Amino acid sequence: MTKAIFILGTDTDVGKTVISAGLMYQFLQKGHNACYFKPISSGAIEKEGELFSYDLSFVKKVSGLDEEDDRINPFRYKTAVSPHLAARMEKKKVDIPAIVETYKQLKAQYDVLIVEGCGGLAVPLTEEGYMQYELIKELDISCFLVTKTTLGTINHSYLTCKMAEQLGIKIEGLIFNNYRGSFLENDNIKTVSKITQLPVLAVIPAIEALQVENLEAGNLKEVFTQFNFMKIQEIEDPRDSTGRIEI
Repeated sequence: MTKAIFILGTDTDVGKTVISAGLMYQFLQKGHNACYFKPISSGAIEKEGELFSYDLSFVKKVSGLDEEDDRINPFRYKTAVSPHLAARMEKKKVDIPAIVETYKQLKAQYDVLIVEGCGGLAVPLTEEGYMQYELIKELDISCFLVTKTTLGTINHSYLTCKMAEQLGIKIEGLIFNNYRGSFLENDNIKTVSKITQLPVLAVIPAIEALQVENLEAGNLKEVFTQFNFMKIQEIEDPRDSTGRIEI
């Protein structure tokens, strides 16, 4: 049975791609048949008439994933705006049924599937107002919530978790990114976990020299090798009679 996880953010630029890359690196290093799926990306770079996603390129470089770009990132936009607006500006409509079908195909092929979203729950993916939370529900997938450690994270995290709860979307746990060790951050982490009643899967430290746009990973691999994502062992592994993966 394939386990799929949706990497959800509380906002844009919280580090979903960095977390996705680290997770993919972990899974592939441990020999799992894992894949990354980024249905929609914006802010791509154009080279020789083709669009290349920074997010996809970064994840593939860090993890070593070998898959066709067009398959695992079918909708790429040059303009760094919300998908619905990018689709309008570039005259390339987001095809939700095509995304769902590709997701089903990848689930049939891989044991673990990491799906990276666009920002938070309430992001419009189409001009018609189809929201990201609707895609999550249609895929019937649970989430890891990536959030910041700094001021504002309590509000953003709590609102996201309450909305998910009301929508019937399962958040398996919290991943705090870009931690620098301050008193405020420590209290934020404890407070968010307490008021959401969700486990902290990991606290990822600030990684120097990390630039997704330049495909610079700094010591990201070393960080993810050292960290034990406690709750990721809940992922079912069809190869293991115990039904668990230990990372």
